[in-house]
Amino acid sequence: MKKIIIILMSILTFPGVRGEMTLDDCLRYARDHAHSNRIQALETEKASVDRRIAASALMPYVGFSADGNVSFGRNIDPETNTYDNKKTLSTGFGLQMSLPLFDGLVSVNTLKAAGVARLRQEKTAQIEQDRVSLEVVRAFYNVSYCKAMVAQMESQLERDSALLVATERGECLGVKSGSDVAEMQALVASDEYELVNQRNLLSKAFLNLRSHMGMPLTDAPLDLAESEGETVASSVSVDVSLNPRVAEAQLALRESRMNLRCAKGAFSPKISLQAGVSTSFYRMMGSHIESPDFGRQWRDNMGQYVGVSFSFPIFTGLSACNRLRRSRIELEQSKLRLDQTIYEVEKETMEADLDLAASEEEYLAALRRVESEELAYRAVSRKYELGAVSVTDLYTSGVKLATARASLEGKRIQRIINGIVSAYYHGEKLIKE
Repeated sequence: MKKIIIILMSILTFPGVRGEMTLDDCLRYARDHAHSNRIQALETEKASVDRRIAASALMPYVGFSADGNVSFGRNIDPETNTYDNKKTLSTGFGLQMSLPLFDGLVSVNTLKAAGVARLRQEKTAQIEQDRVSLEVVRAFYNVSYCKAMVAQMESQLERDSALLVATERGECLGVKSGSDVAEMQALVASDEYELVNQRNLLSKAFLNLRSHMGMPLTDAPLDLAESEGETVASSVSVDVSLNPRVAEAQLALRESRMNLRCAKGAFSPKISLQAGVSTSFYRMMGSHIESPDFGRQWRDNMGQYVGVSFSFPIFTGLSACNRLRRSRIELEQSKLRLDQTIYEVEKETMEADLDLAASEEEYLAALRRVESEELAYRAVSRKYELGAVSVTDLYTSGVKLATARASLEGKRIQRIINGIVSAYYHGEKLIKE
């Protein structure tokens, strides 16, 4: 019953069952269901818990203690403070409090480092979410490409089947030979094979899209719809600090600085305030003397204390010195990593702009090629009907046309993807809220 309820809830919340899924629908679904995104969300939550743990070091510690023992044989009588052979039941209770006053600001800097680590983890989760989103974008448009190829092969099969019927009719009229019919039959069989292959590629494309989205892996195809508008990147200059990878590297540098301060604070004295209250009482086992009640013994035997502890590290086996040296090395590594990340993001931004410009030119060239191949195929097809060319010439012209159309669809898809990637590097969000 529980599984049925879960399935019904997933169906109700899944946009694909209510209509076509756009790219934004797929991206939102992947954001909430992709396994890597969910893992990063838990990592972010864990970083928040680590920050609260670091904050607890600045708070006072309060503890309650209790002990009890039974003395046998020769021991000190608590009433006379002399040795005897009486059995004594002793119990004690205490309430202790400790408050750190100064530790070289180690706790404060640790709290700051934990806060920066939480922000850094948020950026890391954003980086992973963007990576998954780009994979979903590519998988989404790969499905569109495969659907276009299936539609093209279905159209090509229908066209060649009609030519086969015309060729068989021409054989009956004596215009075409039996070899022409055999070659056309082979051409139709080749189209059928290629159609089956393209359908299999489409099924794999759907499976790949589902896997990137974290969707249940079923054989049912998704009802996808491309957006009407295509993303075009802005040509304005980009602030690389807006990129989550650069922001994460900057936060890593801040965290390294906080860790270096913590390492320096290890050489400072530590001062803490301590206070407490305690009480104890006893009872003679087997004695006929009535013992005071608990309330009286708690009041009469209660003691309080307040104190300040001071400690100064003199020699720690050079561990503090080595931790300080390591923190300085990590700080230099963070600086170099930030420079490297900025350099890589700037390079990838320029590459994305170049790819977009190239895809625009390639798409226009592919469009002109398709127009030329269509004219050439119509001419060859007309000549074949008149008997001026063979089936081989018709097949060669058809292959060129199919290749040109496939190339055009590929360039169209690539232009859209390059536009999305370039817009992303220019600061545009992948998921439209």
